[in-house]
Amino acid sequence: MREVSLDKQIRSFIFLTLLFFGAFVFVLGSAGFVPYYVDGTSPRHNRVTLAALPMLGDLVESGSRAAAVLPERIQIPSVGIDLPIVNPESRDAAVLDEALKSAAVRYVDSARLYEKGNMLIFAHSSHLPIVHNQMYRAFNNLPDVKVGDTILVSGSGKTSTYKVTIVRKTDANEELIDLSSKQGTRLTLSTCDTFGKKSSRWVVEAKLVL
Repeated sequence: MREVSLDKQIRSFIFLTLLFFGAFVFVLGSAGFVPYYVDGTSPRHNRVTLAALPMLGDLVESGSRAAAVLPERIQIPSVGIDLPIVNPESRDAAVLDEALKSAAVRYVDSARLYEKGNMLIFAHSSHLPIVHNQMYRAFNNLPDVKVGDTILVSGSGKTSTYKVTIVRKTDANEELIDLSSKQGTRLTLSTCDTFGKKSSRWVVEAKLVL
């Protein structure tokens, strides 16, 4: 009888011990303190330093053009400009002149969409009373652009938005357009000043905002 009674006591003790331990683990689990060696899982990290995350900066790595997109269209709603853009792979004046007959032209060494640097786009202006090819009037309204106006440049189904920062006249013989990425992602437009001397140019500068 004593052995049976002792056996019951031992089993009762084990049962109560397990019950207490289970309740203890449940309480700790509810508070979020269950160590990985109890429930078999690794502990969760509820915080992470920013330094542990991937780089969240440029869309295109320095020196890489892989993600860049060729521009296909430019729109300046405030002055009614809406034109196709072509991208000739040449610096030859004759090739560029031919390209200007069908569209605005992006200069080959300038930035593309989603690429740090300066995208240079130029087109004709003409105030002659009769012009058979309307591309000779493509940028006629460029001098009417105002600081703060929006310029949209699109390509491959994507659109970038620029805000005009500078509108000015300059001399083509004295002007150097910086195409480097030192000043961020920006856009420069240029056309002739048909009311000025032969070397007179209108220049519009804008910065990427979206």
